[in-house]
Amino acid sequence: MGLTLADYGEFRAIREIVLPLGVETDAATAVGDDCAYVALGNDWLAVSADVGPRPLIDLIPGRGRDFEAGGWLAAVATISDLATAGAAPLFLTNCIDAPADLPVADLEAFMRGYFKACATFGFKNGGGDLRQGRELIARVFGVGAVRQAPRIGRGGARAGDRIVAIGPTGQVMATYLNAIAESGAVPLSPEAVTVLSYPVPRMREMAALVARNLVNAASDTSDGLLGAIENIARRSELNYHLRLRSEFLDSATLLAAQRSGAASPWNIFFSWGDWSVATAVPNASWSTFEAACAEVHIDYRCIGEFTDEAESLLTVDDAATHAINIVRNENFTDKGYNGGVESHIRYMMETPIFGALMPMS
Repeated sequence: MGLTLADYGEFRAIREIVLPLGVETDAATAVGDDCAYVALGNDWLAVSADVGPRPLIDLIPGRGRDFEAGGWLAAVATISDLATAGAAPLFLTNCIDAPADLPVADLEAFMRGYFKACATFGFKNGGGDLRQGRELIARVFGVGAVRQAPRIGRGGARAGDRIVAIGPTGQVMATYLNAIAESGAVPLSPEAVTVLSYPVPRMREMAALVARNLVNAASDTSDGLLGAIENIARRSELNYHLRLRSEFLDSATLLAAQRSGAASPWNIFFSWGDWSVATAVPNASWSTFEAACAEVHIDYRCIGEFTDEAESLLTVDDAATHAINIVRNENFTDKGYNGGVESHIRYMMETPIFGALMPMS
C-alpha cells in the first residue's frame, strides 16, 4: 500500500493534492481558506461547508448527550467560516445522517438547535437531506453575501499588521476543564451550560470591521487560536511575534490550568471552542480599529504582529522570548480532534507552546 492520509496529514493533503487539482479547473480557486467567493453580478457570494462536531457539554460526567446543543453547533461551525468574510447571512442547507434506531425525540432536539442557530444569526433555511447512516452527523453548507472589496481570506496579511483575536480566548476550554475537575460534585451553572452548549460565531463583529476595511486577513479558531494565526501566516508567507500579557488570563483560565495539569495557562488561551476569529489589522489603521470596536462593542485582544523575520516568536510581559511550538488540531493525525476528543484535548493542553529560549538581541 502507498502513502496514506495519516502519512500526509490534513494540511499537506490540501496543499499538495486538493489545491493543485482545484487550480487546474479554476485558477482563482480558494481551497484552503475558511470560505470561497463566487461572483454574482456586481456582488459576491461567500460559501463554505463544515461538519458539526460534538459539543463539549456532552463530555461532562452525568450530563448525557445534548442533542439540541449538537444541532446548534452544526450550524455554528459553518456560520463561523462565513463570519471571517464579514458576510451578510443568506442561507444554510444540510445533509444529515441518522441511524434508524435513533429516538425521534433526539432528532427533534437536534433540529431544534440547528434551526434556532439559523434564526439567531439571520440565515434562512435552504433545505437539505435526511438519510440513514451509522451515527447522527450533519454536513452543513452555507452562503453569505459580500459587497466589499477586497475579499477577506487567510492570505493578505502584511508585515507589521497587528494580530488581533476577535471574541473570547480560552473561555470554552477553561469552562470545560473546570467542570471536568469538579466531576459532577458541583452542578454546572447556567452560564457554564450556555458557554458549552451555545457558542457564538463572530458574524456581527466581523461584518462591522470588514465593512470599515479594517481587516487584511482572517481565519476562525476552529482548530485553535494558534492554528488560526498559523493559517494566516502560512497563506500570507509571513511569520509572527506573539506579545502576550498576563492580564489576558482570567481567573477561570488560571484555575483550569492548575486543575488540569496543562503545560501553561496559554495552552488554554490558544485552544479551540470559542469560535472566535484571528485577524490581521493594518497597523496604520489601529486607532480607527479601536474606535470601531468601542462603537460596536467588540471584544478583542491585540496579541502581536505579523513579521517578515526568519521565524515566529513568543514573548510574555516583555520578558524572555521563545520559539513557538505549534499546538493545533489537524485531521488524519494521532493528535487530531476526530481521532479522539479526549486524547486530542490532552495533546492540546499538555504539549508545551513555549519552545527554545531565544538569545537576547
